[in-house]
Amino acid sequence: MRDCVQTSEFESTIESPLTDPERLGLLRSSQLLDSEAEEVFDRGVQLATRLLGTKVALLSLVDRDRQFFKAQAGLPEPTASLRETPLTHSFCQHVVATRRMLVVEDARAHPLVAENAAIRDLGVIAYIGVPVVTSDGHVLGSFCAIDSVPRSWTVDEIATLQAIAKGVESEIRLRIEVERRRQLQEKADADRARLALVLEKTGDGVMTFGPDLVVGYANRGAHALLGADGPLAGQRLWDVFPVGDDDRFVAMVEAVRMTGAGNEGLVHCGDMGRWLEARLVPGDEATTLFFSDATARQRTLEARHLLVRELHHRIKNLFAIVRGMISMTARSASDPARMAEALQGRLFSLARAHDLIRPVTSGDCEKDYQDIVFSELVRILVEPFRKPGGDRLTIDGEPLRLGVNSITYVALLLHELATNAAKYGALSGEDGRLAIGWSVDAETLRFRWVETGGPELAGAPAEKGFGSRLISLCVETQLEGTLDVAWPPAGMRLEAEIPLRTISR
Repeated sequence: MRDCVQTSEFESTIESPLTDPERLGLLRSSQLLDSEAEEVFDRGVQLATRLLGTKVALLSLVDRDRQFFKAQAGLPEPTASLRETPLTHSFCQHVVATRRMLVVEDARAHPLVAENAAIRDLGVIAYIGVPVVTSDGHVLGSFCAIDSVPRSWTVDEIATLQAIAKGVESEIRLRIEVERRRQLQEKADADRARLALVLEKTGDGVMTFGPDLVVGYANRGAHALLGADGPLAGQRLWDVFPVGDDDRFVAMVEAVRMTGAGNEGLVHCGDMGRWLEARLVPGDEATTLFFSDATARQRTLEARHLLVRELHHRIKNLFAIVRGMISMTARSASDPARMAEALQGRLFSLARAHDLIRPVTSGDCEKDYQDIVFSELVRILVEPFRKPGGDRLTIDGEPLRLGVNSITYVALLLHELATNAAKYGALSGEDGRLAIGWSVDAETLRFRWVETGGPELAGAPAEKGFGSRLISLCVETQLEGTLDVAWPPAGMRLEAEIPLRTISR
């Protein structure tokens, strides 16, 4: 018969499909192996026995070394209860191996199955097996009809069995697809759970918002960075997130909404006193905003840029300062030896000031740091500018230890004040006086620098030079303090309040 499998075809193909890992994996993931009997499949085999007039009909799923009967009608005991046989008793394995229907009229005379133990033990003589094929082409088993006597199968009988098998095959395909989607959904749920855990554990802020700019989601990091007391979800974006200086964040969001492309930037938020680094990623339904606090990093960069500018500033002033020291020392020294001794001391004080500033630029703060108290630092940095006359400079304050990270900025502050006083202020003339004082309470250092008797001034300078900006940056930005400067005639008064936590760190 045309649809019968030939022996040569079987011998060349039986090993590969039966042991194909992908087919066996699909068979197991289908959840059909070793499952309970189900009416939808039982009806199919019962219908086949009635329409074809056979004693037995099976839905056989072929595993690596056995066949499992998902549905059966007419099998003898104990096989009916066991619902499986080894492959030594399987005609269906040949259907799987060749991926084609197998038609046998008399198994005892068929070269492919004549030695099969199912003839002796189960009385299988006539057989039709139709492949049960998945949507991706794998043959899981066979839907078959069996008779215990020789039989010539008609075209109508074969067509009837194929029609019933097609309905069973459709149900199995549906089951496999449902299971595949369930597994995909389970994996997606697990991935979302892992992502949610990561988002909640990260210190960076993550928020989503829709076209109406209403926040849909905000993680713990977002609540912490924004100092939110209540939930952010459900609120309008600009009610809970800073717009940034010059509305920079607003412009970034609008650009994303207009172009559909991502955007990122580093923006200073004056109302928060922070730098925020943000990245916007547009999606189909919402835009995701990732942001982090970049204040510490930005301050470090600013400090490094400042120190580079300070080096240039010092180089320009170095010769003028040394020249002034030489001239000042020459006027007050009685002989060359004393002049050399005084000048050497002043130059040594300047070198000590440089050593105190060096840790920030060396990158090895702990190694270079010396335990310095505030009064010693004041003395070291102001001493080179002292002129004859013991009462021209007074230093008064209680003991205060400086931290490794604050000493650089305190040294820069004092050095700049002393340099300006020597060049333009009270220490530039013969009658000027400088009083340096400070007091400490539980949380704050209150520092005073008062110059009197200097050149007459018409008021505060019209423009802030580099020195003034340096002083402001040291006190207000790096040391997180406040600064007040007044310019009375023939003098200058500076008062600063600096938190002890920044002085001691």
